[in-house]
Amino acid sequence: MANTLQNTVTLGAVALLGLFSSTNANAVPPEAPADHLALTAWMDVADGNLNGVIVEVNVNGTQDWGRPDADGRVELLLPSNAVAMIHFRKPGHVTKVVSVDTHNMNDASFNGKQPHLSFGVAMEAEKPAEALAAAAPMGSIAFDEAGDLVIQQAQHLIRPRGQKVVF
Repeated sequence: MANTLQNTVTLGAVALLGLFSSTNANAVPPEAPADHLALTAWMDVADGNLNGVIVEVNVNGTQDWGRPDADGRVELLLPSNAVAMIHFRKPGHVTKVVSVDTHNMNDASFNGKQPHLSFGVAMEAEKPAEALAAAAPMGSIAFDEAGDLVIQQAQHLIRPRGQKVVF
């Protein structure tokens, strides 16, 4: 189990490194109003098959969902002064959640350019004998009071508690 957890932590760290640079130089960020943050998430599925991947986005109580394109790209527009929880799901894989808080995002955060971030999400296959779940969002993207980007990774995987059926 230690190796599985270590591999998951390593894959998660590698996936979130994409926050600092775009994975595909030819990819143009989606058009976004100045008060919105354009996000591009790149999916990397363990078996290479993107069929069945669902991306669920919850923004200030509003829920929407979509699927990645054939290259594993997901484009999202998030309003300023919002908190979004983005769930990346695929049957038989560990669900990943990324939290994005745009409350302190400002023009200085992006040097006057269109607000855009790109990151990667690695989807590892679940192993029935070692069923693991994320204890919290695997990644957190926010802006501090000065408008600077703050990225945190939480690689804590736990065994889901078994539920007893009571009649």
